[in-house]
Amino acid sequence: MRISCKNINLDIKAPPSKSVCHRELIVNFILGARGKYLEESPDDNDDIRATKSCLRALENEDSETVVLNCNESGSTLRFLIPVALAVKSSNVKTLIFRTRGRLIERPIKELAECLEPFGVKITKDVEANEIIVTGSIKPGKYVIDGSVSSQYISGLLMALSAFDGESSVEVTGGIASVHYIELTMAALSKYGINTVRDGDTFNVPAKPAGLVSDGNFEVEGDWSNGAFLLCLGSLINGGSVKVSGLNMDSVQGDMEIMRFLRLAGVSFIVEGDTVFVQDSHINPVREILEIDCGDIPDIVPYMAVVGAFRAKKTVLKGIRRLRIKESDRAEAITEMLSAIGGNVTLEEDTITIEYIERKVIPEKIVLTSSGDHRMAMAAVLCSAATGREIELDDINCLDKSFPEFRKVLLKEMTV
Repeated sequence: MRISCKNINLDIKAPPSKSVCHRELIVNFILGARGKYLEESPDDNDDIRATKSCLRALENEDSETVVLNCNESGSTLRFLIPVALAVKSSNVKTLIFRTRGRLIERPIKELAECLEPFGVKITKDVEANEIIVTGSIKPGKYVIDGSVSSQYISGLLMALSAFDGESSVEVTGGIASVHYIELTMAALSKYGINTVRDGDTFNVPAKPAGLVSDGNFEVEGDWSNGAFLLCLGSLINGGSVKVSGLNMDSVQGDMEIMRFLRLAGVSFIVEGDTVFVQDSHINPVREILEIDCGDIPDIVPYMAVVGAFRAKKTVLKGIRRLRIKESDRAEAITEMLSAIGGNVTLEEDTITIEYIERKVIPEKIVLTSSGDHRMAMAAVLCSAATGREIELDDINCLDKSFPEFRKVLLKEMTV
């Protein structure tokens, strides 16, 4: 489809946070909530549908084998492997996690090694796109390599909170994306389960007696998608973006986009939970723009596009884990910016981007989303930044996290 972002003025509410919603659904389930809150909503993105589907499967278990459809959601898979082991009934012998896309290729080795001493066996059937899990878990001391994914730790914290006994999770090898673990701790604390971090160890108390939930909860706006919208506003020539529903006191790590945009010289107005961005000045305003992205991998594609038009040189560090997302985002960013005239150097853990001069931007731009929702949004940013109409191969992947924006795209930005 062809996309043009010229003279677009958007007034949009940030969608509910996918990261928070996953956790709310799971914690409520652990605390006994069942029924209506697990029903699908037309507003759900694909990942939230996956988590709801898996929890319904656990709710309705009536055989020795339970099938859980994770679709392409890494959060659903990594959270629910330990959670399902903790909450399944004793008659369930085998859990089968079905996957799509690249999910079967994404790492779970560290989680498997952590759970193995408790008798859990995790195997992949690549041809069938299935992960087979047997065994069960109990309160105790768990040791896990945290350098690959914070989702391992979050899944364990939620799973262990289901037990009447105390547990601990000792993290080795460093902790990736610590803000996401803080989101998990906040979700548990909200319902009276107060996990405590002591250095690299997380202590999980026994579930308080009588602690239950009715499945009623609210989810704050999503800073990951909010980051995309704010970047869009910073790049649209002759337009603006107004985003509401953003919690300025959030513990979501992707709120870091505000600091990045300030570093990039972008001006915006903040009023309560609303941010207004109208800034069509896209000449470089910084000699060098440098930031460590180790804890904010999901918004790196957006920062890369903004940096390419806001600084003579942009250095994005800590990008190693971008290679194991829905696409190899490090390669995808490099290819996308190169396609619009950029000069990009990709190293193992760093992307360096030179300022893109308008004279080198091709008249005809054809981009691929690589089947990745974040890269589809980055392509929209490229249209805004270049002022060019672009040809994009796929927008349906936006349904993974931001189906509302696909509707906006079809209505406001297609030509």
